[in-house]
Amino acid sequence: MSMIRTLVPLNMYRVTYELAHGRPYSKFEELLLKAIKESTDTGGRTFRQLAETFMIHVRLLTEGLVTLIQEGWVAMEQRGSELYYLATEQGQATVEAGRRPSNLRVRMTHTNVVRERLTGQLARASELSLITANVLRRAANRAVYKEALRPRIIRTKINGGEAERLLPRSAGRQEWVRWIDSAVRVSQDLHYLAVRVDLDQDKVFGLPYQWQHLGPMIVEETRERRLEFEAEAAFQAALQRLMPSSGDSSFDAAPAVERRAEPYATASVSCNDLTLRGFAGRELAGELFARAVGSLLIVAGNLDLPAATAVKEAAIVLRRRGVHCDVLWSCADEAAVDPIQRQITAIRADDSAPGRAQFNRAPAGDVADMIITETPDGPVAAVGAGLFGGVGQDDELRPTLRLTDPAVVAAVARLCAGWWEDLPAGEGALPAHRWKHLAEKWTGEAANRPPEEPGFAPGCPGGPASECAGRATVLVGPQQAAFAASLAAEPAQRYLCTEPDQDVDRLVADAGHLPGTVGRRYRVVGGVDGWRALRREGTSWSVDVLPGPSPTPSQRLLAVGARWLVACGGPGRSSISFCVEGHVGQRAWLRTMSDFDIT
Repeated sequence: MSMIRTLVPLNMYRVTYELAHGRPYSKFEELLLKAIKESTDTGGRTFRQLAETFMIHVRLLTEGLVTLIQEGWVAMEQRGSELYYLATEQGQATVEAGRRPSNLRVRMTHTNVVRERLTGQLARASELSLITANVLRRAANRAVYKEALRPRIIRTKINGGEAERLLPRSAGRQEWVRWIDSAVRVSQDLHYLAVRVDLDQDKVFGLPYQWQHLGPMIVEETRERRLEFEAEAAFQAALQRLMPSSGDSSFDAAPAVERRAEPYATASVSCNDLTLRGFAGRELAGELFARAVGSLLIVAGNLDLPAATAVKEAAIVLRRRGVHCDVLWSCADEAAVDPIQRQITAIRADDSAPGRAQFNRAPAGDVADMIITETPDGPVAAVGAGLFGGVGQDDELRPTLRLTDPAVVAAVARLCAGWWEDLPAGEGALPAHRWKHLAEKWTGEAANRPPEEPGFAPGCPGGPASECAGRATVLVGPQQAAFAASLAAEPAQRYLCTEPDQDVDRLVADAGHLPGTVGRRYRVVGGVDGWRALRREGTSWSVDVLPGPSPTPSQRLLAVGARWLVACGGPGRSSISFCVEGHVGQRAWLRTMSDFDIT
């Protein structure tokens, strides 16, 4: 058996953050404290007097009193055979502050996370058996970097929001991440993950389950450098002694999608939350602009001049309504940068508008097309290339997803704050601060939100929401590549893939070599020159030309079975992608195939 030991290079970061637990007290508890406070100067109130005042069940009154006593806001005093309830100094101060009492508790803590330097995935350092370069040098008397895999990721900074899902918190106390203060790199190529590579079976032992997608990449490089690794027998022996016994364990060769890439966030969605064509995405953007109050964020990737003009006009209208508007834009066409820059700058031209405006002066990195806003019904986010398309792109397949779960919107807003922090010279300091604070507010609201009652889903008229239920998974940066690699191999009757920068005939050839279990009934591919459908006829495939404009270059689609993965931005950055599944994914297939006239 050909077994080689090697090292996965890592960067380590220390993330400092705040955790919170607790809740605001109910309106009844607030009124109960006020009633006791008002009677404190005259000797307080008995249980009977409070029961006569509020006229509620004895058990509810008892629970309210116990809560206030435990918080230290109410005290008891025995007078003869009666107990009197009085407000303490702390309780009186709480009432006089004029806000609802809360037992919110906040603590600052920190943890270490690592990023592997092959694709850029993150993991908790505490979950890995790490080896330091100093230990390796002492054990083998050799330069460590020569025996490690070659780093492929040069990005050294992480977005604090990107690490949120990895931050430990207490489930027992129902803690949530209230604030992410900083994510500081503490080492590069000082820590390594040791793995064993079996070249006979093309397996890698010692990888954590969330990094199993690295297996083929590690096997390929190890095979190329086999002679180089085998020539250093002393280092191989030293590394074997240092590796923990867990390095001999291996996970399933084809783990489920959920094991391949831990999601950044998940949310329940209905069919009404997913739009497919460009015109529907523009309508969703118009709806969010019309409902916006307070603050609104526009993240526009790969802007062209017509889209920039539309963004400018929308932002000006928002400012005149008193909505604070932040615009983070990017552009892939260098020739269009100057005219787009002039359009974006014009957002701030009207100094009399009550709403403020912030934007980046030079193009930022391409991370997503997105809108986040406050509305009278709570925070809403929408992600997808359909948001900023022009009329000429109305018929394009440009999926866009609306998210209304406050916790998910808060997580996305925290990630966006990190994008603003990436801008040079503190240019994005004010928007970063604003969206961090809004994320803090929405996270707290989500933590104390009562369970939602079953309702009706407007996307499927006449049916209960439980029948129109789907799940949306939000992915960040390199998660999308790991997710796509696993999704592409899942058994299903239907398969759709777009590669907007590739020739469609090449995609047809690639689709013809997919495993037989993938897209058993038909396979649809879209490239730079249009769409094709492959239909199974016995043991062969027929190819049909499909109508419709070529897929948009600003996002890539991979749909297998009832799962739709929409990849936005560059996978090496902290860009946002999403995957919908369940009933919503199934209906998306029916709608898309109807447009393509595939039966």
